[in-house]
Amino acid sequence: MSTKTRGIIFHTIKYGETGLIVKIYTETSGLQSFIITNVTSKKTKMKGGIFEPMTLVELIFEPKENRSLQRIKEIRTNPAFHSISTDIVKSSLLLFMNEIVYKSIKEQGHPDQPLFDYIFTSLLILDLNPKPNPNFHLYFMVQLSRLLGFFPLGEYSELTPYFDLKEGKFIQSNIELLITMNENLSSDLYFLMNCHIDELENLKLNHSIRKSLMNKLLLYFELHLSTFKNMKTPDILEAIFS
Repeated sequence: MSTKTRGIIFHTIKYGETGLIVKIYTETSGLQSFIITNVTSKKTKMKGGIFEPMTLVELIFEPKENRSLQRIKEIRTNPAFHSISTDIVKSSLLLFMNEIVYKSIKEQGHPDQPLFDYIFTSLLILDLNPKPNPNFHLYFMVQLSRLLGFFPLGEYSELTPYFDLKEGKFIQSNIELLITMNENLSSDLYFLMNCHIDELENLKLNHSIRKSLMNKLLLYFELHLSTFKNMKTPDILEAIFS
């Protein structure tokens, strides 16, 4: 039986001369891999442009449990982004978010409605916001960790002013510098844990602190996800926000 579902394009690689293998995070079936043929044909309705990273789509396919590669019957962009492709800051943030979710979500065939809704909504917020907050990607990572199962525990206080990346909780003393956040970064993390996205403008970080906090969060993900390694897009963000 055919399934109609929303989806988010995670990753695309070339297959042969005219084909693609596309990973799409679907609302009803979780992460799925699809084979797309003849994308360069003039007659095809599945043009390669629809498979750009983090494109929001609506698709129809017939799930086959014994297949590692599914086939799409119909696909269209829905909704289409309005501003991301023409805004260097937004497009850079989108590529960073894409690499985060692609390296974090690897298990196929397991739908997760809250996780799907969070990623989908975050992309719409990024697109519709006239001027994205420079800390948007930090907020995205912190809140994503909640849905992935390793949201920071405890609270920042005078008694527990350091965040232990390995243990995932606020602690009393800064014993191992490499895997803990200092007091200032721990305080910023606690703000990101508890603020609403509309309150991000109250978090004032200079370029150096933002970079340090991002690097610590990337290490946090790496310590808690075995598939999370070798991020490439942080250098792009650093250049954009410098």
